[in-house]
Amino acid sequence: MKIFPDRFIPAYFFLFILLILAACEANPATSTVPAPTANASVSATATNAPTLRPGETRTNAPTLAPTLAATRLPSPTTRSRGGAITIAGTGALSNEITALPDFVADALFDSLLRVNANDGSLQPALAERWTISQDSKTFTFTLRSDVQWHDGQALTADDVVFTLETLSDAKTRVTPAADFGTLKNVSASDARTVTLTFDGPYCAALTYIGRVKILPKHILEKQNLANVPSEKLIGSGPLILKTWQDNALTFQANAAYWNGAPWIADWTYRVYPNERAANDAVRLGQADIALSRAPMNETARADFAANAFYALAFNTKRAPFDDARVRQALASALDRAQLASDANATMLETSLLPAFWAHPQNIAQPQFDAARARQLLSDAGWRDTDSDGIVDKNGKSLIVTLWAHSDDALAEATAQRVRAQLQNIGVQAVLKLADRHLFLTRVFLQEYDLAIAHFNLPLDPDQTYFWSKVEDKPGYGLNVTGYANASVQEAMDAGNTVAQCAPDARKKAYAPVWQQLAADVPMVFLFAPPQILNTTARVQGIAPSSFGGAFWNLEEWSVAP
Repeated sequence: MKIFPDRFIPAYFFLFILLILAACEANPATSTVPAPTANASVSATATNAPTLRPGETRTNAPTLAPTLAATRLPSPTTRSRGGAITIAGTGALSNEITALPDFVADALFDSLLRVNANDGSLQPALAERWTISQDSKTFTFTLRSDVQWHDGQALTADDVVFTLETLSDAKTRVTPAADFGTLKNVSASDARTVTLTFDGPYCAALTYIGRVKILPKHILEKQNLANVPSEKLIGSGPLILKTWQDNALTFQANAAYWNGAPWIADWTYRVYPNERAANDAVRLGQADIALSRAPMNETARADFAANAFYALAFNTKRAPFDDARVRQALASALDRAQLASDANATMLETSLLPAFWAHPQNIAQPQFDAARARQLLSDAGWRDTDSDGIVDKNGKSLIVTLWAHSDDALAEATAQRVRAQLQNIGVQAVLKLADRHLFLTRVFLQEYDLAIAHFNLPLDPDQTYFWSKVEDKPGYGLNVTGYANASVQEAMDAGNTVAQCAPDARKKAYAPVWQQLAADVPMVFLFAPPQILNTTARVQGIAPSSFGGAFWNLEEWSVAP
């Protein structure tokens, strides 16, 4: 189950989620929400990397697999109901209710809201409509009347109250399910109406809470949610769990699913030790689909950008990166289009995907211009006075460390390329490749000069976690660049407090954030990494999405006879 954790949990855990899960998965999501009117409901109808230089270090750094051009899946033929499909997954299975694999969570459970697979905006799911008070402190959801749990009982407002109260309780010891913000009370006035009240306006909570998987009160009220027996994994989703074994789960279609009965009758989710083994299973015909970061020649595939970004992060507290001119110079030195092309990725201009509903118009980071980069360095006092190819100032050469995660092939290859491009303007970056633990420690404690950062993106435009001064607490906060700007803070606060959390007003409120980030350059946003569904040609109807993930429309999948 994909999460964006509670802002009040220990920050180290949260950073671990962002940096590590981002490397393995695409974010789930799904839709479009018009701006609400007063008191009205809002509803929706590889080239080879260069070798290390003397003094540079690494730990277990793999090579980057070559990338291939995107391959279109065959157009669906006549569809028929029935058949069976096997999904190849990776990673250990967990019975913790908020740490289920994405496929399992999406198969078994639903949320109050979905997100548009095209632009990430919110739309109805279990809640057919919702209203938000003028002061943005009260959210009211009206539930569908036709939803049943897999055991036939009706899903009601009591289930929603139970889920949100339980998962927001600090005493519930599970992986955090959402950022509940200043949630004060959850209540049900009748079987279909749920009201949330907050101590203060926090519009991002609509996204975070709206995406929480709703749980059955009558099944799980007295259950330890950190270890739920398989027979109690009863949801309202498109698939019903039949068996749970050590390395394989089986499901059957939920014929009574409120969003339409799935086309495929029988499903298997089989766990493999790693991505290569999962891809091999597809290639050998032992499985039908595997989510991957590498394409396979032998199979059909669907490519999409993960809702995440890779960036060159600056430690803005360390000289010379406390000087915006130096950061702008290094940004101008990077051929981001080439870096994205080498990664078979989507180039970014800010920390949002271009298709996201709140992405600003006409936003751009410093463009690739080596001459401008050298001039900016000169303006900041950095010139090559001794003609050794490295700029210097006050007798000190500009030699810095560049940290990257050695277990992430894409991060390593990108770091190698960034290093070479910086060398072209007289900046020597000494590459430090570190394992997961050391890399996280260095970045989290702000003990670095430069780093190739990799973050999952929230499905809400609020990015207080990354850019707020209050998150600049080495060892505790998530603002790992140490960035601070009063106008950015003001804009982020405004975006979370607009009247009725109107989407258009929020987009306008956040626009100064992206503009200022492009000017201040605490990070150089490089690209959104690719995700690939390697699949057999018999599978039809898959529509992987940057926002919806790979499994958001399971009920629409079918298999050729």
